[in-house]
Amino acid sequence: MVEERIAKQRLNIFLIIDASTSMRGDRIGKVNQAINDIKKYLSELQVENSNVDFFLTIMPFNNKAFFYQDKDLVNVDDLQFSGIKCGGWTNLHLAYEKLGEVLHRESKGGLMPDFGGVAPIILLLTDGHPTGDAYKEELSKLQSLAWFKAALRYGIAIELNDKRTMQVLHDFVGTNGDVISVYDSSILNKIIQIIVLTASKVKSQTSDIAYKPRQTQNVVAQQLIAEALSEADKWEW
Repeated sequence: MVEERIAKQRLNIFLIIDASTSMRGDRIGKVNQAINDIKKYLSELQVENSNVDFFLTIMPFNNKAFFYQDKDLVNVDDLQFSGIKCGGWTNLHLAYEKLGEVLHRESKGGLMPDFGGVAPIILLLTDGHPTGDAYKEELSKLQSLAWFKAALRYGIAIELNDKRTMQVLHDFVGTNGDVISVYDSSILNKIIQIIVLTASKVKSQTSDIAYKPRQTQNVVAQQLIAEALSEADKWEW
């Protein structure tokens, strides 16, 4: 008798990363370190997990927004990552536009599964205010997409003391996540890991994950992330 196997669900994790000139040095160095650590942990979790496969999409943005690899949908085991380089302006509207192109089902040219699927995790990291106001119109388009509405969204403000930019991040997150201020870039990698890995674990541990209400998963993830962030100095994986 051949054992029937239930297809795994797909969890898409999007990292939208400011790669403008001001991110050079320690800031982007910590982001790159975090991505390598996330890849290692998620690869290990994927082996142990019978419910979910993890797909990591890295999108730097400056004078253009682009996927780190030519192939947009990349399983963590296949991700080849050597680091993001910085330069140019903070053209957030280009990142929003690019993200909007892929938050559709595969049959419609996007990266999301045609059937089932786990609500994605989306992180937006920046250390400065967007160039121009075009991001407002592109955000409005994003907010009309079902997968964006369902996503767990976090904004990370890197060494910022700018109310305008904080509002940009809050507008992106809405009520489905949180905005985290990182005043010391030396712990930036740890903060990124806490958010991505805690949320991924929550979304992959539920045995009936395909049927679990997405909002319930997001609320649980937010609670656990808040607890972990409050003890970030002690946090290790």
